[in-house]
Amino acid sequence: MVRCLLIDRDATERKRVSQLLGDLGLNFAESSAADEGLKYCNDNSPDVVVMAASPEGMAPSDFIRRMRKTARGKKTVVILYADKPDAEEIGQSILEGAAEFMMQPFDLELLQFKLHQAGVL
Repeated sequence: MVRCLLIDRDATERKRVSQLLGDLGLNFAESSAADEGLKYCNDNSPDVVVMAASPEGMAPSDFIRRMRKTARGKKTVVILYADKPDAEEIGQSILEGAAEFMMQPFDLELLQFKLHQAGVL
């Protein structure tokens, strides 16, 4: 089973995305802050992290860099999403290893496609 971590500071959006992840049958945990998510990744090594491009606590590129340093050889897939993308931050996140990016609002089909494209499903 695919293990996923969802990181988003917005509780309403977190609830919406968690419903989509559940509909896809993923085993997932949620976090409202990037530093919390980083601790979860260190302790649990999820297969994929789906995160808002503006998480609380740190920039996505910093999150990815720090996660990669402590991954113990595992390459967790990171998929970002945003309603107002910051091209510079998204570009830096992709350079650090983010696999995919989605604009909000996205639906089940797009999420499933992006997870498939990233090799998670």
